[in-house]
Amino acid sequence: MKILSLGEKVKLRRKQLDLTLKNLAGDRITAGQISLVESGKSNPSMDLLEYLASALDVTVEYLMETEETQAQKICTYYENIAESKILIGELEEAQNHIEISIKYAEEYKLEMQKGKNLYLKGLIHTKKGEYDKAQEDLLTSNNIFIKNNSVDNIIATFILLGKITLELKAYHSAYSYFQQAEKVYEDSNIGNDFLIGEINYYISLTYFKIGEMDKSYEYALRAEETFKNLDNKKKYGKKMLELAQQYCENNNINEAIKYSEYSLKIFSGLKDNYYFSKIENNLGKIFSDFNSLEQSFDHLYRAKDMREKTKDSKIIETLCNICDNYIKLKNETKAKETLDEILMHIEKGEEKSLCDYYLLKYKVELLEGKLESAENTLIQTLNYVKKLNFLKEYAEISLILGKFYVDNGRENEAEKCLNDGIKVLNELNFLEN
Repeated sequence: MKILSLGEKVKLRRKQLDLTLKNLAGDRITAGQISLVESGKSNPSMDLLEYLASALDVTVEYLMETEETQAQKICTYYENIAESKILIGELEEAQNHIEISIKYAEEYKLEMQKGKNLYLKGLIHTKKGEYDKAQEDLLTSNNIFIKNNSVDNIIATFILLGKITLELKAYHSAYSYFQQAEKVYEDSNIGNDFLIGEINYYISLTYFKIGEMDKSYEYALRAEETFKNLDNKKKYGKKMLELAQQYCENNNINEAIKYSEYSLKIFSGLKDNYYFSKIENNLGKIFSDFNSLEQSFDHLYRAKDMREKTKDSKIIETLCNICDNYIKLKNETKAKETLDEILMHIEKGEEKSLCDYYLLKYKVELLEGKLESAENTLIQTLNYVKKLNFLKEYAEISLILGKFYVDNGRENEAEKCLNDGIKVLNELNFLEN
């Protein structure tokens, strides 16, 4: 991943769109102004930024994003991948990803990322049974977390330190760490029932080890009560999955990955293939949104295998996600193969799935340059959803068809489709309100 200056972003996007400086300048500005921005010799005004963002079809926020913020996102990406690798036991690969994150964190002086990397290194040492090294990294990381008041990370580190000292039979030290985790939790109002249940369980276990049976029983009851309120781990896993989906819908990819992996860990322990495959599928979608297609394919194909084995009708959803990835890669052959596979799984009564199939078929035909076929597919899909009274889909496909006509210079047809789509969307919004 490369960190880009403002000028580099403008130049890269211009090249992607195959625009000359003159093309991009249009009638509003001069090619010289853009050249100065691209070379870094001039800082653009807000008006110029807005013009460039519109002309390049990107957001102003993207253009204004600092190199430090980009570095932070890259660090977080590699940290999340490393954490995934740790969860499945691929510790060497996890370490490699951490080293990449460390490089960016040091270069851009990102203190929180340094803390997270140290925590993950401590976690790897713990998995390897290298407890002295683990404690050293974790204590250093927690100093950073405490300084930055990163409550979730502080609690996670205290719990891990407690588990290590429990394993080393240093029970009084373990109790101290778990007690600190409990205090931070209570002071911060997090409201994560599973987390306090886990803390209570470990305090109970520690009291048991040092012979404080009454206190051990008291904390065991607290833990039991907490888990009763949750019903069971599966219910909590569902809650984490819902949170992940909400974060994904709000384009908060990092939080989405975090909560998806948390729910994955829970359901992995439960061996619940239905939810496990759902989480794998959602992780695949999230990594695809983050343009990490290799990682996305790993999760999606695991979801596909599980859903095939359990004859889960949701396999169509997974295949659609796989097909979308191949379209992003401009791999026409694989996209068409996946389309055929989707059609094989669509049964009578699955109208929505058929609609999704035709929209993917349209994208593949666009990829192949078959504009007439693509247009016919969209018109066919539009008539299909109109017949079924799928108003939301009708509006969306009208807008897609309108954009298709705009792109191909057919203004009158574009205007009709766009107006139809906007009219139906307005009606839907009115009904919802």
